[in-house]
Amino acid sequence: MFFKSSRKASKVEPLVLATAPSAGIFAGTKIATRHRWAPVEELSVGDKVLTAENGEQVIADIEVATLSLASAKANAGQWPLLVPEGAIGNDHAMMVSPDTRLVIEDDAAGVLFGEACVTVRAENLIGYRGIARARVKGELTHVTIRFEGAETLVVEGGVFIDLPAPNGVLRFTPLNDRQSRLLTRNMGESDRKTRARPVAAGWI
Repeated sequence: MFFKSSRKASKVEPLVLATAPSAGIFAGTKIATRHRWAPVEELSVGDKVLTAENGEQVIADIEVATLSLASAKANAGQWPLLVPEGAIGNDHAMMVSPDTRLVIEDDAAGVLFGEACVTVRAENLIGYRGIARARVKGELTHVTIRFEGAETLVVEGGVFIDLPAPNGVLRFTPLNDRQSRLLTRNMGESDRKTRARPVAAGWI
């Protein structure tokens, strides 16, 4: 694989989040459960969903909020991102919060950081395979899911969202913004949709 940068990346330093960020899951996004892909807005505390590493886990808390795009205009950092179909293994186009921690599996992660899978803030993927700020009107329902510990949700056919434990620790190695941008510039164009789908398909 050809990499655009020959510079050696700095060693990945443990990144512990001061507070657990919002998962940034918007209404309409489908979450893997044992029997179906459930729209996130239909889930409740006590429901079981499938996670990437620990099988079924019980939802400990759910917070539902409304994102007013009119007020978000004053803060560009709040504006949701549109991820086109297939961009990161998703079966359908989806919207995520800029702070959502997405799990990335790519050869470049191993070469640059010595990790097969890492997590990046979604905002650092802007420009990759058409990922961009969403252009929507009105209001969006925004759902935050929490578990007792760190877990990785499976959404939209094979996208992994890393949710931290209450103390901010994540399951996969988190990259800071500079490292994430370096990874994005060097990520290959192999189709992760093909690799991710069999993992989820075995559960449904």
